[in-house]
Amino acid sequence: MLIFAHIGWGKPVQINTNNFSRKISARTGEAIVSVAGPLMNFILSIVFAIIFYAVGTFATSFAIGTQVGMVIMTMLEYAVIVNVGLGVFNLIPLPPLDGSKILMAFLPYNSRRWFEEHTQLFYIIFLIIWITPISGMIISPIISAITNGLDTVVGSIFGLFM
Repeated sequence: MLIFAHIGWGKPVQINTNNFSRKISARTGEAIVSVAGPLMNFILSIVFAIIFYAVGTFATSFAIGTQVGMVIMTMLEYAVIVNVGLGVFNLIPLPPLDGSKILMAFLPYNSRRWFEEHTQLFYIIFLIIWITPISGMIISPIISAITNGLDTVVGSIFGLFM
């Protein structure tokens, strides 16, 4: 589907709520598991940004100036952007994304039940948002802001070495 319709559909990971500690509810445990994916994307974006600036700061200009060096720097830059994008995208509070499971942990019982009963409607809303330019208008500014903030912070830290 990704090649022909430009959308892909991942299979949700099955969670056995019996493995959760009895100190937390199944709903809270599911929210914690759902946060893990986007959180890992943000951690990876930080790691790739650090590597990007470390290479840019400590590698010789000759090594970076080569075609291979430029390809490596471009790949690191895109790794930051893609991971921020995936993290932001997965936090959208619409099924089947992780943001919906995180949101459900905070909803009162009646709201959560209504949300669960109308999941199919939210899938349709998700597809409409994804297929139309609405998703880009919502997500792109957030990705740019996070990426620029990350660039500023990591760049400032590595600026101390120059």
